Amino acid sequence: MKKHVVNISKALFICLILYVIVLVGGFFGVKYGLTNTAGMVDNKSDYFQNANDETAQINEIENGNQAGKEAEIDRVKDTNYCQIRVIGNLYPVNAQKIIDTYEKTGSDGLIAKMILAVNLRLLNNLDFQSKFSQCETDSKNSGSLDDLKREFENLSGQNVFPWIDRPEWQTIKEATSKDKDAINKAGQAAGIEPRLIVSNMIVEQLRLFNSEREIFKEFFEPLKILGNANKISLGIMGIKETTASEIEDHLKDPKSEYYLGENYENILSSLDDNTYDKLTSEKDNHYISYLYGALYLRQFLTQWQNAGYDIKYRPEIIGTLFNVGFPQSKPNPNPKVGGSAIDVGDGKYSFGSLVYEFYYSGELTDEFPYIAK
Repeated sequence: MKKHVVNISKALFICLILYVIVLVGGFFGVKYGLTNTAGMVDNKSDYFQNANDETAQINEIENGNQAGKEAEIDRVKDTNYCQIRVIGNLYPVNAQKIIDTYEKTGSDGLIAKMILAVNLRLLNNLDFQSKFSQCETDSKNSGSLDDLKREFENLSGQNVFPWIDRPEWQTIKEATSKDKDAINKAGQAAGIEPRLIVSNMIVEQLRLFNSEREIFKEFFEPLKILGNANKISLGIMGIKETTASEIEDHLKDPKSEYYLGENYENILSSLDDNTYDKLTSEKDNHYISYLYGALYLRQFLTQWQNAGYDIKYRPEIIGTLFNVGFPQSKPNPNPKVGGSAIDVGDGKYSFGSLVYEFYYSGELTDEFPYIAK
């Protein structure tokens, strides 16, 4: 009997030692980035690259002084109007969002990207694709923006983006609106567009809510608040503690490729508490978490700009980098869209593609308007 007890004690001791080893290994894995992954490359990545090239051409036409500019602008507008009408015949709600943005910005390039966001959701709808493609070769007599507005303004229906019709979106939408001032303040402090901050935060929240469904139903949804991530990814923006430390280091290192300049060196110095407490603080509607997220995004933009590549108007690339982290950020002329695979109810999508989708969805534009190129 005594021998049996001794054997059990030894077995329990060995299990305890193994458990401690796993915990220690996990801790150092997270601490030193050994658990970081490059994520998936989105199977639609080439679509985003081609769309960016086409939009760049549209922007050159709008901003240039070349001969025949007016005729080219008219052609672009006719194509956009035609494609908006094709969208409106299936999803009038999305057509209304695009028309509203067109009225506010007048940017043909921005509208082309909003149209692409819808099109990417309907690549398997052959009838839609046929009519959509026809607009590129035969878009004459597409009417005017006012014609489109009258045609679709009183119609309703399902949204082409499935996450908008899910309960977690309403929670995220209400909570994000409450944080409007904090987000705009963080964007101003970091010198970055607030809508970029929001786009990455919202995808992080969609990821969290869909991976923690029961917690969401019992806690986040009734209180209409944003999730505070977990002990590895912290705060509203879901930033790891080690990543936050890197953000802080880059701010003070003039030799870093992520260095933002002297004006930003002490932007976090006045904040009290340790990094964990700062990231999870709910003071001022999570302002500190938003500020870290804004600086993180700005550091990626700076790195790529210094290397000769402007990704300021590519939220899908910025979102991918936000998700995969500093080690995976390697400036190049043909960046890939991807990141973590996220289940939003009707399939898996990459982090970067969902950032693009929200950014150009037309949602929350009153609180976080587009800054047209």
